[in-house]
Amino acid sequence: MTASRRYNKRQLKKKHLGEFQELGFMIEAQVAGSPSEADRNALLHRFLSEAIEANGLAFGGGYNDDFSGFVVSGKAYGKVEESHRALVQAWLAKQPALADVKVGELRDAWYGWG
Repeated sequence: MTASRRYNKRQLKKKHLGEFQELGFMIEAQVAGSPSEADRNALLHRFLSEAIEANGLAFGGGYNDDFSGFVVSGKAYGKVEESHRALVQAWLAKQPALADVKVGELRDAWYGWG
């Protein structure tokens, strides 16, 4: 997409540009030790309820030997801000079952992945 191209409001919304841009951030952590499947599931459920859903966010990712994924707003065209990023980072850092926690910078959730 060229920056010089002008879009109307409907096109901006459809393309998630301008005022409709959606941001998100990556998270990554290593699982410490060898937790049981029940402990892993409990951690994931607590993460989703306490850090994600409680803050109006959504998470897409996985949880095998590591814990990683992308966090966005739970609402269409919602805004993720630095405060959301800090809340999720603080929650992850407090978990003894996770080590080497990394939380990425805010980035466009639709473009710039290439």
